[in-house]
Amino acid sequence: MGYIEKNLMEGERLLAKASLHWIVFLVPILVALFFVMVGINGSSGVIILAFIIVGWVYLNYSSAEFGITNRRVIAKWGVISRHSVEMNVDKIEGVTINQGIIGSKLGYGTVIVNGTGGSHEAFPSISNPMAFRQKMLEHTTKHLREDIEI
Repeated sequence: MGYIEKNLMEGERLLAKASLHWIVFLVPILVALFFVMVGINGSSGVIILAFIIVGWVYLNYSSAEFGITNRRVIAKWGVISRHSVEMNVDKIEGVTINQGIIGSKLGYGTVIVNGTGGSHEAFPSISNPMAFRQKMLEHTTKHLREDIEI
């Protein structure tokens, strides 16, 4: 059970989850490979450093959670220094996706949730950001329709 599931309020249910994309491993693995190549000719400390880098990125990857519930958008990432965001669905004004060419082809991007009062929360390197945005907008639109019908 993850952070989101542990922090659901009474009557709240999880509608969708997203995770970080594997692309977050690319640069650290390239750096680690460089350290391994350097370490082959000498110091084993450099090879250990390479494993520490990849391990640290994996811990960050596995601890990141992004979710949409029937009441909130919830995100948490970080191992030692934790960053968490919770925004009520009725406070969301819009959702923006930033994807470059590579992100578009590989299926990752930054999801920016725009809230009332000018708040902006960015969730970087999300896997399949378009589906996450779609689910969020479907729910916020449904939530607004329910408010109008009352």
